[in-house]
Amino acid sequence: MSHQTDTVDWLKVASSIRARFEGRGLDAGVSVTLKRAHSRRILVACSGGADSVFLLCMLATYAEALGLELIVAHYNHRWRGADSDGDAAFVEALAKGLSYPYLSGERPENEAAFTETTARALRLDFLRQTARQQNCPWIAFGHQMDDILETQLQRIARGCGAEGLAAPRPVARFDGQPTHVRPLLHLRAGDIRMALNACGAPWREDGSNADIGISRNALRHEVIPHLIEALDRDPAHGAARSRYLLEEDAAALDWMARKCLPAAFSGSSRLSREEMRHLPHALLRRGLSAWLNRHDLIQSVGASAMDLLLNAICGKKQKHRISAGIAYIMMDSEELWHEPVDAAEGSFFLEPILIESEDSVILSSGAYLKMESIRLDVVACNRILQGEVDCQVEAVIEFQGGQSFEIRSWQPGDRFRPIGAPGSKKLKDWFIDRQIPQKERKWLPVVTTCAGEIVWVPGFPPAESHKISKQTKAALRLTYQTRNSL
Repeated sequence: MSHQTDTVDWLKVASSIRARFEGRGLDAGVSVTLKRAHSRRILVACSGGADSVFLLCMLATYAEALGLELIVAHYNHRWRGADSDGDAAFVEALAKGLSYPYLSGERPENEAAFTETTARALRLDFLRQTARQQNCPWIAFGHQMDDILETQLQRIARGCGAEGLAAPRPVARFDGQPTHVRPLLHLRAGDIRMALNACGAPWREDGSNADIGISRNALRHEVIPHLIEALDRDPAHGAARSRYLLEEDAAALDWMARKCLPAAFSGSSRLSREEMRHLPHALLRRGLSAWLNRHDLIQSVGASAMDLLLNAICGKKQKHRISAGIAYIMMDSEELWHEPVDAAEGSFFLEPILIESEDSVILSSGAYLKMESIRLDVVACNRILQGEVDCQVEAVIEFQGGQSFEIRSWQPGDRFRPIGAPGSKKLKDWFIDRQIPQKERKWLPVVTTCAGEIVWVPGFPPAESHKISKQTKAALRLTYQTRNSL
């Protein structure tokens, strides 16, 4: 549904919506949390869609009773031209109708955000930065119960533990960032839309929500309806209960991990390997994640690398040196610690790192490499086939899923055939042809399959064996960004 807001009495609409949900308008946990808060200044993320419009209207009716200070924020991805600008204008008018401040941001011209992951990251960065600027300790999102099942299915496919499957949480806290609150997780999407229609509340419908090339839309429109039919029941309530139980389990495991590994959570420079190796992996993984986060290394350790690190701690080998971005994780028989990588070291090479799709790592060179699975439409496919991808920082390859990759330095004897080359030849010869300095060669990551086939080296097109075609729908996007000068 999409209407103009000029003639809408938003205060009256909000009151009508509240009346239909009296006593259950906001998640009970969110209400209790906000009542106890010292500051109740909230940045409300509003896309203009049904859920976020409902959220803003509902919060407006609780503002006086709970002492809420609301600020409306909208991020324009600029994907849909005039329609995207119309969304922004709609939300601005809505905020004005409720007498709340309105702030907006939009995707930069130089950011080619054609994946769900990139879009979410850009929006979240904007919301967090805006919340800090406005002294808002809270950001409110309009996620509802149906989002829980969709999120769980996506994360199960990626391989996720209790922490991940307990999302989205009604109250989610982050170190050094505003707390996220989701007051509508107890409500169904259908009930929200029925209430908006009954109360004469317009909203903006994003046409891309019907695009089943986007994974969440495919789940919503194709997979979940078949799941309901196969089970002969609606799994949304079961998923919501599972999320709640998993949150309980995750909280208990976190409490136990803090008791067993206090040094990891306090940011100690060294940890006792002997203490860690006898712990259940569920506790060890939490403690190790907390320790890496304390030392700003967590982003450099993907899921595969974390498994390797856990196995190394519990294994029989006494000494280890494992790459973790701009540092090494060091181990002897008694302790675990980290040491910075000496970038000036003449014998430098990248420590091998395993990475999977949806992983990102910070290499020991300080560079950042990310993998994300994407769905290609005709426009994106043509853009790639016509060579409009900067091979210095990006590659898109055909990908069927379920595959791991290795990132390492080049080795003597490496052979590579980039797209368009008449055949393969030694990577060293490619470096010479491109006049890549010897020092820079040491820092360039070589991305290979687990079988050792080179898939991509930044600065070159991806491998001929992994090129996409006009028929390619599922692909893997690799992005590379240097952070330190070579």
